[in-house]
Amino acid sequence: MLFETSVLNRQVFLQRLIPLCVVLCLSANSLDGAQSRNGTREWWKSEEIRLELELSDEAVASIDAIFQTTMPELRAAYRLLRKHQEQFDQLLERVNVTEEEVLHEVDHLETARAEANKARAMMLFKMRRVFTPDQRNKLDKIRERRQNERRTREPNDSQRRR
Repeated sequence: MLFETSVLNRQVFLQRLIPLCVVLCLSANSLDGAQSRNGTREWWKSEEIRLELELSDEAVASIDAIFQTTMPELRAAYRLLRKHQEQFDQLLERVNVTEEEVLHEVDHLETARAEANKARAMMLFKMRRVFTPDQRNKLDKIRERRQNERRTREPNDSQRRR
């Protein structure tokens, strides 16, 4: 019973977090927002998003602080993930690799992937808490609008294969 409850809570958390992730990704990829020194889109600084969500200077500063605080952890997590992915790829190239070696490296790889995903999810969760319910609704609408725009611009898989 406890396990079922924790699975349900995780599912509810992910159902609420995923739309925000999509909006953040779409906003980062499609807006002319400010870019940081490393090229990462800082969508919350985009004039379009600030106006549409009616973000205050304080909200922008809070989101930026969350981002700046989390980025070193995220960079380290993604470096570790890349390292384990490279090690795994090299392992698979070996002729005499055992299942035990593969499983061992898969454990490292997936642990690194989970840590990177957790760090990113927690950053997005903290950012989400800055928004009012109305702003979260507006984010959902932006996400839907951007998805529809992408669908009309990009051919679907069946059209690409022709």
